[in-house]
Amino acid sequence: MTDVLGELESLLPELPMALQRRTLGESLARVASLLNDISLAVQRLSDVFDTSDIIGFGDVPEAAEKMDDLSDAAKHMASLLMNANDAASLHQIERDLPHFKSTIASALLAIKQRWRTEVAANYRPFLSLGQLLSKIDHGNGLGVRMVKLGEDANASLAVTQADQFKLAVARLINTRALLESEKTSFTTDEQVDNFLTGLAQGQAKLRSVSPNVIHWLSEHDALDLFEVRPIA
Repeated sequence: MTDVLGELESLLPELPMALQRRTLGESLARVASLLNDISLAVQRLSDVFDTSDIIGFGDVPEAAEKMDDLSDAAKHMASLLMNANDAASLHQIERDLPHFKSTIASALLAIKQRWRTEVAANYRPFLSLGQLLSKIDHGNGLGVRMVKLGEDANASLAVTQADQFKLAVARLINTRALLESEKTSFTTDEQVDNFLTGLAQGQAKLRSVSPNVIHWLSEHDALDLFEVRPIA
């Protein structure tokens, strides 16, 4: 796919000169006015492919098919640009550009839907976990930063521009990895780590309250923050 993107991008600067060499009347003027649209579409295409790679969107068959459709649309547009040498071919670019742009938009929408699921499963729990850690250790900024991560992840769902969405997703993934590492250092025990994570997700069970967990909570004066309730 990198080759297709490179081909599209390399053709854009050359197309105006090529058009100027051809006296194609009204078609020339109309297609020339679309050059900016084509350039923006190519950049958006690149951002969509980057975001797909960042979140592993194409790892499932349905998503892979969506990205294959996008790749085919990009190759088709590249072919049209390479062979634009008469009025008919320029008209074809005009006709096919809306489909190219809608295919990009469709892929971005599917990626955002996948990201929404990712946020719900792996980022939103940081809100409650961060609030919990802030109560356990007021002097530790980890809890505050976890809450912010959850809030930023929720905010990313409203980002509409492909380039800004890509940056937001990459930043969130990196921040989450750092906070997970800090959480492990803070708890210093896998059982405690699993207990707190389960608690934040509303999935902690009584059997997860091991002696190590009780000892850790006691050390942080946090035993009174919890109570046992039966599952309804």
